[in-house]
Amino acid sequence: MAIALKNNELELVGRERLTPAIDVAKKFVSTSQARPALTYVAIRKNGEIHATDSHRAIILKNIHSYKEELLLNHKTLDLMKGYNYPELGGLLKVGEPPQSSFQLSKENAMQLLPAIKFIKANKFSTMKFTFTNESIELSVPGIHLKLDGFEFDINQHKDTDNTLSFTPSYLLDAFEAFIKFSSDENITVYNQGALRIFILENEEMTIGVLPRRVF
Repeated sequence: MAIALKNNELELVGRERLTPAIDVAKKFVSTSQARPALTYVAIRKNGEIHATDSHRAIILKNIHSYKEELLLNHKTLDLMKGYNYPELGGLLKVGEPPQSSFQLSKENAMQLLPAIKFIKANKFSTMKFTFTNESIELSVPGIHLKLDGFEFDINQHKDTDNTLSFTPSYLLDAFEAFIKFSSDENITVYNQGALRIFILENEEMTIGVLPRRVF
C-alpha cells in the first residue's frame, strides 16, 4: 500500500516509493505536542521526505513528484498545512572541515545493531561511541563493548579523539534507516565534534543525530 496525491487529496494506490519512505521517516517524528508540525512527516515539493523531533532528523531524496508542501500524519493520513516546517536541508549541512569522516557499509552497520540493542534493552540513556580505523567501542557504566575487525579509512581532519555520546535508540534508528532504505551499500559518516550534529549521508538520504552533552 502506498500513498499518492490526486486532485490535492491523498489516496491509497498500492505502489511508489512513498510508503517505504514514510515507514522509515516515522521513527524520526516527535511524540511531543509542543511543536505540532514535528509530529508529522513533511512531504517537500523538491521530491524529498523530511522528519525530525529536533534531536535527530532524516531527509529521504527523490521520493515523489508532488509540487505542494504537505505535512502527513503517518498514523491517520491526515494532512496539515499552514505550519512552517524546519528547513532540514540547511540544518543537515556538513561543516568545513568536519572533525573526521569515513565510509560505513551496511555490513558494518548490521554488526553494530546487536550491541546497541543490548545497551538500549538495559535502559541506558547515554552511550559513548568511539571509532578507530580497526574498531568501534560502545561504553556505558559497567559495560564496555569493543567490536574489532573493521577496516575503516578514517579521514582525520582535526587532531582530536573520535568519541561521542548518544542516546542509544537514536543511533540505532539512524543505522536501521540506512540498512532498510538505502540501495547504496555505503554511507559517509561525518563526525563534527561532541556538540555538533553527527551526519550520515549518501545520494539517497541524509541522517543527523545530535550527540548528548556529557558533564
